[in-house]
Amino acid sequence: MKVKEISIKNFRNYSDLFLQPNKNINVFVGKNASGKTNILEAISILISARSFRTSRDREILKFGEDYFEILALIEKSGLDKDYQLIYEKNKKKKYQVNLSNIKSLNELRMEGPLVSFVPEDLEIVKDGPALRRKYMDQAISNLDFIYRYNLKKYNSILKEKNSLLKDRNKGLDTKLLFQAYNVQLASLGAYLILARKEFLDQVNKDIKDIHLSITSGEEVLDLIYQNPFKDMDNIKKIESSLYQAMMEALDKDLFVKYSTFGPHRDDFDIESNNISLKTYGSQGQKRSAVLSMKLVEINLIKARRNIAPIVLLDDVFSELDQKRRRMLIENLLDVQSFITMAEKKYLDEFKGFSYNIYLVDNSKVKLLDGGN
Repeated sequence: MKVKEISIKNFRNYSDLFLQPNKNINVFVGKNASGKTNILEAISILISARSFRTSRDREILKFGEDYFEILALIEKSGLDKDYQLIYEKNKKKKYQVNLSNIKSLNELRMEGPLVSFVPEDLEIVKDGPALRRKYMDQAISNLDFIYRYNLKKYNSILKEKNSLLKDRNKGLDTKLLFQAYNVQLASLGAYLILARKEFLDQVNKDIKDIHLSITSGEEVLDLIYQNPFKDMDNIKKIESSLYQAMMEALDKDLFVKYSTFGPHRDDFDIESNNISLKTYGSQGQKRSAVLSMKLVEINLIKARRNIAPIVLLDDVFSELDQKRRRMLIENLLDVQSFITMAEKKYLDEFKGFSYNIYLVDNSKVKLLDGGN
């Protein structure tokens, strides 16, 4: 999947921007707040309907304007498709692919996968479980559309249940009411748990060689799913155990007024040579682990969906040493990538590859070098 042309209007600090990106590596270099990340954000919203910076469309709209628009010519499996996104103030975004309206965000995301690597991702190892769940959910959703549907439905039902826990009608039979919710949550949650287990098993198979290469053969990386169920290979057994655990937790749920048990509380640990990186890992080890996880994510999409994802890397180059930067570049050669950085000193590391290098300054984007 490749972006061949992209036009951005009234988006963040850009009034009007047109680019014809390189089919492989595209680097945007400039000072902080110059608008580099805004270009990556536009690509993210157009392809995945998701900004990695905000959930509020009004924040994206250029000050003083009533709409923003993103147009792109994108090649997928040898065919060119016209993408269009229009947002008008106080209205919902409208998406079209080849002039056909996209009716759901799932439909849009099925068009093509996107992998992003942003500074927040460097906190996956050491921060709370929410970031690790987000990593799993986004990665699996790029591989399994049923998972994406079930996750959305699970979260919707969970929201209803939590709302009732906070302000329940005392005239209703509490046990029967929450029993009905837990039946649905257990059915959907069992699918999520099994998919997460299978995903982490696959990542563990694929990540070892990549991480050994990054660490000069010194570290074996493992992602350990922290889930209380012993038998996670049988979806019916997972569903039964999950339902039972949810019902046993009901008294606690009623007391704290939120649902305390289920896949929305899942976590996994990241271990190097059987030692938890969250507790004992150095900053370099944690960055290397996340880099390996992202590279595996890219490779899984290529293998499972037979399509190369578009890759966004926002200001993460400076967080990696030269060896890891080189490893990252070499793994981007058969995908289209968009990279931002604040310092020009890393640009020499792209020599010998196919690239475009752009200078971003005061809402202006200038092609510095067309590369090979």
